[in-house]
Amino acid sequence: MVNICRNFLQNRKVILNSCEGPAIMDQKQGCPQGSCSGLSLWNLVANEILPENWPINTSFQAFADDLVSHAPTRIQLQSQNNESIAKFSTWASKNQLQISPDKTNYLLISKLVRGHTIRWQGERI
Repeated sequence: MVNICRNFLQNRKVILNSCEGPAIMDQKQGCPQGSCSGLSLWNLVANEILPENWPINTSFQAFADDLVSHAPTRIQLQSQNNESIAKFSTWASKNQLQISPDKTNYLLISKLVRGHTIRWQGERI
């Protein structure tokens, strides 16, 4: 199984067809997109951060590449999210994972009129 995963992640190429012929580059970053194994590979990576000591009333769940946070009040949610995002950002940097703010979204499920502003490395999500 280890050899299958190793082979799956080695010698990956990106091919772009152009009018001058195919352009081929080595792909050294990221998880293979659209693969059955992609979710399992993410879960192996995310498994390390799930048991961290998160702020009170905050829990994280990994589903594919999604994280879920909850808290009883808007102020607590904002405080806990800021602390949690800082912790997650440190972990991502340590593991050389790049998080794309353009592909990052949040969904507020609440009776609150509005949620708070969430930022990832200074960029609004």
